[in-house]
Order: sequence, then C-alpha cells, then structure tokens
Amino acid sequence: MQSPISHTPLQQESPSRVALGVALSSLDFAEQRGEPASLAQALTHVAHCYHQVGMTAHRRWYLQQALRFSSMLSSVDTSVDTLCELAEASVDCTDDYDDEEDGPRQAHKARDQARDHLYEAARLANRSADPQWEVTVLLRVSDLLDRMGDHDDAISLQRRALGLIS
Repeated sequence: MQSPISHTPLQQESPSRVALGVALSSLDFAEQRGEPASLAQALTHVAHCYHQVGMTAHRRWYLQQALRFSSMLSSVDTSVDTLCELAEASVDCTDDYDDEEDGPRQAHKARDQARDHLYEAARLANRSADPQWEVTVLLRVSDLLDRMGDHDDAISLQRRALGLIS
C-alpha cells in the first residue's frame, strides 16, 4: 500500500509524516502475514498517525477497517478500544463539516455513529473478566457521551462504573 500523502523533494518531512510512513510500511507487512490481530493493531497505528497529521477522514476509515479485524478476534478488549477510538474520531470530525453546505446533517450523522459505537463498547465491556478494565471503559464512554451533550446517559454509565467499584 502506498502512502496517499505526496511529498515534494524539497519538503522537510515532519516527525508525524515520518511516523505515518513507518506505520504504512508496518501495515504492508501485516497484510502479508494476514493475521487479524496484527492487522487490527497495524490499522489502528496508521489511524493514530493520520490523526497526528490532521486527516480525520483517513483516521476514521482505518479505524473502521481495524474494527472489522478486531471483531474476528476472541479478545473483547481490542474491539471495545477500537469502538471507543472510532467514536472519538467521529466526534472529532464534526468540526470538519462546518464549511460544507450539508454540514449540519453530516455532523448529526457522525454524532449518531459515535453514539452507536459508544453504546456497543459499553455493552461489550461487561464481557471482560477484569472489573477494573470495565470501569475504565465505562468512564471513557461516559466522558465522550458527556462531551456530545448526552448528560443523562453519561451519568447512568458513571453510576454503573461506581457500582462495579463498590
């Protein structure tokens, strides 16, 4: 897979762009191996690098692909973490729609997708054998829901987390 970022010969590469190139190379290697765990991890790493260079749409796409491979694994943790990251990316991209004619509708759709990802993450979190990890996930989901204005749902998840603590 070739990097979608073009460079001019005189352009000094930023550390973020160098990291993206390394991540894309790692993804190529993971694709050759064909192991879902390696692919999920490599795709997530590429998404993080796209986040660092400010390419939100690319970030979301790579996280969606990572989620596909995460769901093939028997580890719920990977899927839950990817769902949370995908929700964060969806919330972050709502600012990108400000200058578009169809912006408010697109932003609403992105927030709805984020909610869907968050509710799925909260649902899957209770499958964990580690109650502390479940608490961490519930609080992370709660924070994102609160950030989106879903205060009642955020409080409900905080109460669920507190119940696990005590």
